[in-house]
Amino acid sequence: MSTKGLGKEVFKIAWPLIISELGDSIYSLTDTYFVSKVGTNALAAVGLGSYLSWLFYVVVAVFAMGVMVYVAQAYGAKEFFKARTGLGESLIFSMVVASGVTLAVLPYINALMNLLGGNNPPVVNLGTQYFAVRILGLPFISAVMVMDSGVRAAGATKYSMIANISSVGLNAVLDPLLIFGLLGLPALGVAGAALATVIAIIYMIPLEIIFLHKLSLDPALSMWLEPIKRIVRLGGPAALERFVFAVGNNLYIAFIARCGSVALAAHQVGVRIESFIYMPGFAFSMAGAVLVGQRLGIEDVEGGKKYAYEAIRMSLILMSSLGVFIALAGPYIASPFSSGPQVTKLAALYLLLAGLSEPGLSLAQASAGAIRGGGNTTTPMLVNVTGLFLLRVLPSAILTGIFGVLGAWLAMFMDVWVRGLVMFTIFHRRFSRLARKIT
Repeated sequence: MSTKGLGKEVFKIAWPLIISELGDSIYSLTDTYFVSKVGTNALAAVGLGSYLSWLFYVVVAVFAMGVMVYVAQAYGAKEFFKARTGLGESLIFSMVVASGVTLAVLPYINALMNLLGGNNPPVVNLGTQYFAVRILGLPFISAVMVMDSGVRAAGATKYSMIANISSVGLNAVLDPLLIFGLLGLPALGVAGAALATVIAIIYMIPLEIIFLHKLSLDPALSMWLEPIKRIVRLGGPAALERFVFAVGNNLYIAFIARCGSVALAAHQVGVRIESFIYMPGFAFSMAGAVLVGQRLGIEDVEGGKKYAYEAIRMSLILMSSLGVFIALAGPYIASPFSSGPQVTKLAALYLLLAGLSEPGLSLAQASAGAIRGGGNTTTPMLVNVTGLFLLRVLPSAILTGIFGVLGAWLAMFMDVWVRGLVMFTIFHRRFSRLARKIT
């Protein structure tokens, strides 16, 4: 197939994912916009609560990432029974594990927020309210992520897009109603933002069930537990990566939190705006993983590698272009979502550094997606975890004492570029040795 033909195949899978990921970015900005009207402490608290949420969402990654690779390879090989069984077993196991995590975490929420937020009681108290609601939604989130991974693995990314975009729309309607108490509802503040998110996620469950049925991928249960064993083996390194990454990011945000509420709020605004760039990059990573996985299902390693190169190329072009835009337009983009001029000024500085780091991030994301689609989730985990701690967390501990929050952002810039170059080099030189069929 020509490069043009490969590009069409990648884009066919990627464009609905790009819309979906942009929808996630809109969801983030919607929350940020409405919460910013409550105040700087509320905005900072949602940032803390979000980072802590990601730490516990890693339990879902065991199943969601494993399902994506397993179902993609089974679907590509037309082994539909394996795909359906893997989905069904993952759905049950993921919800049981997520429920256990929720029950275990609930008694310690305030202690965790104090550990993360430092000596800032107003932010800690608001963050506790936000996180308590988010962690209660974890079992529902696990169900949605597993089913959506199955839909995407089949290449039906339009269905995934419909579910995600409509959920974002529902969240945008619920946010002002629950945060500010409109139409006679109680004003819940930051807890209202979290509740809007959980309700919008629960709404997706029946949609995902319908879409899986249309794809003949109705989740099935079986006494044959081999699929779930393979899915957990695949997802284990990815979950470990996300867990260690979440721990590292929580350490990273803790250093930023100690620079003050303004710095933390500016970081929150900057990250939410940047998500408009790195979320589409994630879409190309997912598209590459799906297409590589389907080719590996029929043992076409070289075909998978060609698809991966095209996904990396397209991701690099898109993310680099958008990165330059937000680097130059940062002050104007950040202003509507900030709670004051100081937050706007710092957020614009973050966007300058983040925008210039996007080419490195695109290489890291798309190359890692290709390697994971090839059935190897360990290598991206090792690269990402090593880079995070050696190049971001440790330097942040030192540089924030010298440059304040700018020191943490400089460490982020260095980390993203080095990891991107290393991940692409590994893919380019060793993909054929790392790739394997796992179904």
